[in-house]
Amino acid sequence: MGGLLKARKWILSGTTAPASKSLAHTMLVENGFILPNSKGFYSLLPLGQRVIDKLCRILDAEFQKVGALKISMPIVGTKHLWDKANRWETMGAEMIKFEDRQANPLCLQPTAEEMCTDLVATLSPFKKRQFPLMLYQIGDKFRDEMNPRFGLLRARQFLMKDMYSFATDVESSRETYGHVCRVYDTIFRETLALGDDVIKVEADTGVHGGIISHEYHLKSSLDEDFVNLCGQCGKYNKNESSSSCSTCSENSSKIERFQTIEIGHTFHLGTKYSEALGAKFTGKPLDMCCFGIGVSRLLPAVVDALSVSSKALRFPRAIAPFDAVIIVKKSLMSNVIVEMTSSSAKRYLKGGILLDDRVDMSAGKRIHEANRLGVPFIVVLANETERSLITTVSFYARFE
Repeated sequence: MGGLLKARKWILSGTTAPASKSLAHTMLVENGFILPNSKGFYSLLPLGQRVIDKLCRILDAEFQKVGALKISMPIVGTKHLWDKANRWETMGAEMIKFEDRQANPLCLQPTAEEMCTDLVATLSPFKKRQFPLMLYQIGDKFRDEMNPRFGLLRARQFLMKDMYSFATDVESSRETYGHVCRVYDTIFRETLALGDDVIKVEADTGVHGGIISHEYHLKSSLDEDFVNLCGQCGKYNKNESSSSCSTCSENSSKIERFQTIEIGHTFHLGTKYSEALGAKFTGKPLDMCCFGIGVSRLLPAVVDALSVSSKALRFPRAIAPFDAVIIVKKSLMSNVIVEMTSSSAKRYLKGGILLDDRVDMSAGKRIHEANRLGVPFIVVLANETERSLITTVSFYARFE
């Protein structure tokens, strides 16, 4: 993602955003990151795709570091497969169903527990040394949201990282669950530098089923979701009633509710799917976990959490579309100072440098636009002076 890129090619003008309570959605549309196609469906424009690509590389690096294997599965599932775990009907109206020309019932998969478990069952037998087996993909999922809203936060098509782990016994599965949850903490709190704005809370297992699950939430200005903080025990919970806290020995009235956006969900599933689909080791059903991260919804979620004004969109530096933008006065475009500044930037900043070569625009307007693109550093070359050269070199020396 490094190198020098030119604004004339890379920056596509945004479009007027429809009315929305979500400032993040408005900024992503109007600043050329995404484009609405129809209700609940969006195209990623070059800037948005660049952010997503950076995020996917982070996920690949962190999950492969712990031994997970990346795969790709079809987005279409069969009724026959979903019936094995009795979820064809229980998934409800959010599952998009259709038939092929032979009238076979199919669906656009909202999740892939059945398909991944069937894959493992088909590939068995595995060697004991291959466990715990962790398989993940980053791909499109579909849900027929009753009320698509807030852009990528509640879209009908969305990008998701879903991982499925298989272990020979429940103890090993619990270890895997804890280990992957720590990877989530690293990604959200450290790599994306979201820190204490990320909240992990025990949650209902829902239609996935299983033994235990946790949701990862990011504090938000939207009334999209919530978590409660119990002032008595200091723990977070998802109780609908804000007047009690089930984690305490007695009810607590000291409850603080935070508006949030869910960005990840983890489950210890047990043997629900392995029993139904025949994924076994030495005749015993494998113990499973699954782990999801809403990749595309992280775009508006982090923008909502970090941005304080429509004039200054903000991303975590790790996924900003560019590390820096260099804004050059027209008379300096062919000057050696531009090449020196660009070379210095590329040496110290690996996330890509945008050279704003749109010299028909004023420097002030280009600075304004750079702020709206979430670029963390802006360098302006306006005068051909020794002082400006020294200032530029000193600026980048800080990143050694």
